[in-house]
Amino acid sequence: MKLFFSFALMSCVVFSNYAQKTFNYPETPKDTFVDVYFNDNVEDPYQWMENSNDPRLAEWLASQKKLTNKQHKKYVSMWTLRSQLSTMYNKTKAKNKKTYQKKADSLKSKYQFKYVRTSSKRASDLMFRRRGDKNYKKLVNLKDFRLDKDDNVSITNRYINEEYNLVGIEFSHNGSDWREVYFFDLLTGERLSDKLENLRGYGLIWDKRDVIYNTFERPEKGRELLDKPKGQKLFYHILGNKQSEDTMLYQNPDVTGTNSFHYFKLGDKVFFKHYYTVRGQTVKALSVAFIKPNSFYLSNFLLYPNADNIYVEIEELHEDTVYLKTNWQAENGRVLKADITQLNKVSEFIPEYDSRLIEVNKLGKGKMACMYANEGKNLAMIFDLEGQLLRTIDFPEGKKIHGLYEKEDNATHTNFSVSSFFHPELWYQLSLSDLTFKPAQVLTVPYDAESLETRYVKYTSKDGTEVPMYITCAKDTKLDGNNPTLIYGYGGYGTTVRPFFDESSTLWLLHGGILAVPNVRGGGANGTDWSLDGRRLKKQNTIDDFIGAAEFLISENYTSSEKLAINGTSHGGLVVGAALTQRPELFKAAIAESGPYDMLRFEQFTVGSANTNVNEFGTVTDTLDYVNLKSYSPLHNIKKGVKYPNVLLIVGENDDRVPPFHSYKFLANLQEKGSEESLYEIYVVEGTGHGGALNDHDFTQKITHKYAFLFSQLGLKIE
Repeated sequence: MKLFFSFALMSCVVFSNYAQKTFNYPETPKDTFVDVYFNDNVEDPYQWMENSNDPRLAEWLASQKKLTNKQHKKYVSMWTLRSQLSTMYNKTKAKNKKTYQKKADSLKSKYQFKYVRTSSKRASDLMFRRRGDKNYKKLVNLKDFRLDKDDNVSITNRYINEEYNLVGIEFSHNGSDWREVYFFDLLTGERLSDKLENLRGYGLIWDKRDVIYNTFERPEKGRELLDKPKGQKLFYHILGNKQSEDTMLYQNPDVTGTNSFHYFKLGDKVFFKHYYTVRGQTVKALSVAFIKPNSFYLSNFLLYPNADNIYVEIEELHEDTVYLKTNWQAENGRVLKADITQLNKVSEFIPEYDSRLIEVNKLGKGKMACMYANEGKNLAMIFDLEGQLLRTIDFPEGKKIHGLYEKEDNATHTNFSVSSFFHPELWYQLSLSDLTFKPAQVLTVPYDAESLETRYVKYTSKDGTEVPMYITCAKDTKLDGNNPTLIYGYGGYGTTVRPFFDESSTLWLLHGGILAVPNVRGGGANGTDWSLDGRRLKKQNTIDDFIGAAEFLISENYTSSEKLAINGTSHGGLVVGAALTQRPELFKAAIAESGPYDMLRFEQFTVGSANTNVNEFGTVTDTLDYVNLKSYSPLHNIKKGVKYPNVLLIVGENDDRVPPFHSYKFLANLQEKGSEESLYEIYVVEGTGHGGALNDHDFTQKITHKYAFLFSQLGLKIE
């Protein structure tokens, strides 16, 4: 399939396969660590890698980098791939950057912002202008915020206060989840003296000219990738004061860091989600927070069960009524409304349907839009505030509707987008009077999007459960069992993988590859029970479903084991690690990114013991949980002499959510025990964390290496 690029390739190029039949891996030091769980001795010879200050680790990483670079040089078409990836990003993402939606938003906003790159090896600086001004002015020069010359500082959020012409800019250093905030006067462009540190997770809220924010206790130096955040506190900051002078409004009663409180602003009110004790029983509470510089009071309006399978989320506010998205007594989700002036005065607004509720948005005055997913399709249903259905908007399988939201009551129209696995967002304009819509832009991409399609299928997993999957490929794909295929999965925390556009995976499709995305159990594709069936003691169902996707693709002649690769990030990295250790013969290659692979020690570090993770995986302090965790923990299921797929691990060196030692220990065990006929390598992204803060240079390097590995392993041609 030809790409509509501005350059031409004179000949067909194929990534070279590895000439050598075995790999000589660097020797890794071993210690004699043994952990004991319920009289079960578990050797952990690479436990020393958990100490990022151990000098042996720097030496080991240097030797692994040398190995990775050596393999990198063998990808003979690296520069061709890099050039095509660059063209894909520049002619799709860059060209669609100034979309109709962003233009429309800029007309409403008092201030407009844009990022400007000064170096491919640094994150972008921030520019701003007032509505009506022609030229942008520089607001943030990131160079001024570096801790040292190697610091990869990036902007992670903006908190705009249009009424008082102020903005808080949130920064992260080297990809850390820890944040700091500086403040700027938008009338003068000057930076104020205020600086807030040790923020994490929930950002800040403006209260006129002052702000409300939360902090956690910072780990000691050298333990940033080990200790979990705890000691959550809520503060009130008066602009112009030092942070040390701020008033503490509220302290999390859970000093262990297992549970945290959440806060956010909707309209003119601040809402709080927290744990509350009634007659010795802990429940969850939604409250209105009444906040002044020196006082804090919570008024509960809803108490509901403290169960890990129940969520209640505040979506919209209308006078004294909040609209809640919940799966409480409704597996697929429904919308409730609650009076915030009374306790537990709740009624049903929109009932549960046979489609899963994804989003609830305000849609101008007197309307609400609910997004649903059903059998591979995404649809939007628009209601009035009496709960009457006004209009349904749906698109074909494999399309995602996004952005159907309008906060202004006096708006006459709003915008929404439709995207897919093979094209970026195409924006539409929706009239808020008659609810008709029309395209607001022409889709411009450097390839023939009409030549691709997404198929929605179901396959049978190990226990007979039907699992849904998207398969995206060229319309003329031949089912001859010889198509290079990539399976991407996640499968945790009730998260559904909806259709998403990615330039690099689209390039894969345009060269004849297939992208398969199963919505395995543990995710939320089929409601609450679907999520619970892949959680804790049932985590093996998630892995079985993922393996079942591979078996289906092979049995239906989409591909073969020699042409099949798997990929996942974070929880998806765990699924990939478990799948490749349980069924190594099924895959040619595996790419696991930022995953937890030592499930016996996962809860000991950073956020591993947070309530969300304990509910998802269990705890080694429980006998059944321990046996279950050990049964699928990738690190503990590597067997001597087995020929595993060729493996590429990708990890951020400063990941303080899933510490990078998970990847280090997993790799060391693979290189020690796995057959030397297979390649086991790691790509460490320096100066980054769990999933962000990549400058253009680092992003390009990472994505090029990832897809060069993938193209090479599956013998995919570039033409």
